[in-house]
Amino acid sequence: MKKKITLQNIYIAFLCIHTVLLIIGGLTIKEDKFNSGESRQYIEIVPDGHEIWDDGTQQYTFACGSNSMDYYLLFYTNHQEVHVYADNELIYKRGRADTIFGHTSGAVWNMMNFPGNTKEIVITIKAIYYSGEDNLHTFYKGSGVGILRQLVQDSVFAMGVSLLLVIIGICMAIYWLFLCRKTRVAMELLYIGFSAILIGTWSFTEEKPVMLLFDNRVYASYITYVLLMLIGVTFMLFLKHYIVKEGRYLHKFLAAFAIGGMSLMMILQCLDIADFKETVWIVHIVLVCDLLYFLLGILNKLKDRRHKKQVGLNMAGLIVLAAAVGLELYAYYARLSNMQIFGMFGLLAYIIILGMEAASEASEKIAEMRKAEIYKELAEKDMLTKCYNRNAYSEDIQKKFHGDNIFVVMFDLNNLKTCNDTLGHMEGDRYLTDSADVIKKIFQDYGKVYRIGGDEFCIIMEDTSEDEIRALIRKLMQEEEAYNGQSQRIHMQIASGYARYDAEKDADLDKTRSRADELMYENKRQLKGGSLDR
Repeated sequence: MKKKITLQNIYIAFLCIHTVLLIIGGLTIKEDKFNSGESRQYIEIVPDGHEIWDDGTQQYTFACGSNSMDYYLLFYTNHQEVHVYADNELIYKRGRADTIFGHTSGAVWNMMNFPGNTKEIVITIKAIYYSGEDNLHTFYKGSGVGILRQLVQDSVFAMGVSLLLVIIGICMAIYWLFLCRKTRVAMELLYIGFSAILIGTWSFTEEKPVMLLFDNRVYASYITYVLLMLIGVTFMLFLKHYIVKEGRYLHKFLAAFAIGGMSLMMILQCLDIADFKETVWIVHIVLVCDLLYFLLGILNKLKDRRHKKQVGLNMAGLIVLAAAVGLELYAYYARLSNMQIFGMFGLLAYIIILGMEAASEASEKIAEMRKAEIYKELAEKDMLTKCYNRNAYSEDIQKKFHGDNIFVVMFDLNNLKTCNDTLGHMEGDRYLTDSADVIKKIFQDYGKVYRIGGDEFCIIMEDTSEDEIRALIRKLMQEEEAYNGQSQRIHMQIASGYARYDAEKDADLDKTRSRADELMYENKRQLKGGSLDR
């Protein structure tokens, strides 16, 4: 059967592609930079001179006088080339890359110290992309590990929220994997878990200490944009399963736009036409479309009074998400920093509530499905022997069996009535269950074992032969002998017979069973008469 191409399958394909690219990037991306600085409380300092050249390069000059340089300089750049000179000697450089993963130098906190008695520091900064040419920069100085400590203190809350989002997302994914995967329920729980992991990871990589410690900013920039692309598609998948039950064609259109946008960004990147930085506006449009799609789902839910609680929760969630995305987009295009934490905290609270609700609904669905499975088993299974019952047999023989050689094998227990009369019905039941276990042990790998009468069992075997059936019956006899050698009260004796389906003789498989039944009764008489000829 030909598999249908779905958004989930395409999403998995993109995950695989990006995983391979991330591995390749991690092994191959090298930066054009060198840095004699080390990671070292800082204060803001104002440059003594600032010039902007014709090509957009900005030059900052710091006069140090005759004092020995005993501090570290720290400043932030976003996709810009950096050159730092100490008394005309180049001591720090961060240049643009030349890889299919981008030409950026990444978003980075530059930190360096200087040789003793440095008199002048000159820093040139040039934007790699046009959008960053008018960026102004703030410089800090400090000493010792206080710089790193201060960066961590400034970001600890935001980093904690990001890590908590990742942990909660992983817990949701694990919950779905172990409790919901087989039943394919609560797919929304899986996708909101993935969304939380992606958002948390993306936010964490944008924090100052991570930027400082993860020195390969070209690779880090690539990871950031990949995470952003995946967030939009993952959240759309969540909305599809969780709240939007209508607007199927709109969903397909938005999904096609999201996947098409991701593909276009990757193609332009690989063909060296435009970096992710220059096409990231496509991701921003996808995120806004997600919010509008979310709003559509809420409006649809308003029509159904049964979902009043869910509508209220998701309306609050939409407000939080809209605020978070709005703040992030505003900060990005206005070139502001430290704005995302306001939306991240609200997003964390929403995802926790949403995850708890989705997990609760999943538990209810699983409980209902388990009840249905129990009812189905009661309808199809014989509770004493755990074989399939007459109802299951009657239903199955209506199905189309494949293969040229289809056999029906019949079994009957000799002397069950005698066992019940002399040893009691408890021993009679044991005779039934033990015999059924022996039959299943030999034959259940070849087809379903049915209990179609009080002491009668049946199995339908496809693509087999008389030689194979006779070999299995001999194994059955050996199991009987082994059982009787150990049993002190019950003597097991199973009569058998089989017949091959013949379209000219048999209107259906039940007719084949009747012929096998006759041969089984013949064998039964032989066994009772003391003649054993199988």
